[in-house]
Amino acid sequence: MSLAAIIKQEAFDKLPEAIRPEYKKQDDGSYLLDVTPVNDFALENVKGLKSALSAERAAKDTALGGLKAFEGLDAQAARAALEKIKNLGELPTEGKVKEQIEAIKKQLEDKHKGELSAKDTLVSKLTKQLEKLLVESAAMKAISENKGNIELLLPHVRNNVRMKQLENGEFVVEVVDKDGVVRISPATGQTGNMSIAELVQEMKTKDTYAPAFEGTGASGSGATGGGVKIQNGVHVLSQADAKDPLKYRAAKEAAAKAGSQLQIANS
Repeated sequence: MSLAAIIKQEAFDKLPEAIRPEYKKQDDGSYLLDVTPVNDFALENVKGLKSALSAERAAKDTALGGLKAFEGLDAQAARAALEKIKNLGELPTEGKVKEQIEAIKKQLEDKHKGELSAKDTLVSKLTKQLEKLLVESAAMKAISENKGNIELLLPHVRNNVRMKQLENGEFVVEVVDKDGVVRISPATGQTGNMSIAELVQEMKTKDTYAPAFEGTGASGSGATGGGVKIQNGVHVLSQADAKDPLKYRAAKEAAAKAGSQLQIANS
């Protein structure tokens, strides 16, 4: 039989004894099916994510509605019209007629500049929102799945990622190296672009970022990873690593969790 994701006490009491251990009791008295995540499949409460996605879609629809005012606007035709008005100003007109023409010219020019500026601002805002949705959501998911510190790692992930618009108008996220060259997936037999998830997994194996992941440091009286050593119950960080904000903060958090103090080595 199929099992419900969440049930109340009455339904739980009716379950066979063999199935009851598959549920965990929640703070509100309900019972949640205990499911082990596999790859990208997991039992999660997506209400908040769906609400955020709905809000983003609504914002997108509102922005696209604002762009409709520019439909049918031909920039070359507008410039030609302004040029004609300029030529009118060169006619041998006198008095108020010439002043009125100049005033109309200025109004049209100001209106055209204002409309273009508003359009550019709106497009820039939409692009930034889309980049945040595509990049940060994927980065936060990958960091969380690898038990990393989102606050520490997210800026470093963003520095290695960029958003690009294809010729068909679609936006994609690319992982790049320090020279801006798109990186290839390290997976065996794969020739496609590297994903953000693969980037985070790679960062987890490097000494620079390892302290920002849970379970990547050694334990005992020796090194703990990231240049940290435990001496007489005290966490000691080398001066070189203390200058690295990422390593210093990770070492500080490790010492706090162990109930120890953090000291900087004299040499």
